[in-house]
Amino acid sequence: MQKNKYRIHSNTLFEIAQSRAFTEKDNIEERFDETGKIKLVSDRAGADLLLFLVKTEEGLTYLVKWDDSEEFYKGFNMAWEEFLWCLDIINKPLEEAAKKAALEAAEAAKLAAEEAALAATEEAAAEEEVQAQPEETKEETKEETN
Repeated sequence: MQKNKYRIHSNTLFEIAQSRAFTEKDNIEERFDETGKIKLVSDRAGADLLLFLVKTEEGLTYLVKWDDSEEFYKGFNMAWEEFLWCLDIINKPLEEAAKKAALEAAEAAKLAAEEAALAATEEAAAEEEVQAQPEETKEETKEETN
């Protein structure tokens, strides 16, 4: 199972945001920070991609913040799509680097296996050569190696 590329900071608020509008019954007033924001989701790659629930003059809105860019959305679905789009951009180079590393590792393993097979073949050929020699030559070969 692939690990999420984002972190949900409040499952309860995230589920409410996905399914319906917030009401006074949800009692979220005390969860806002001093700037009037509640962090709902952030990226795991450390690229400062965040999805907030924000108090504005118009009511509650969603804010997608990435580096110095900020986009406000009235509905959760549009904000979520924007967040996921940004997340794909962030993770594409990471995924490509991981694929490249996996290919290089597989290539190195294949090369090591080929070298081991070649060494085993050469060793077997040398052993056959020693066994094919007359008995006197075998003793001379043994004396030379000792």
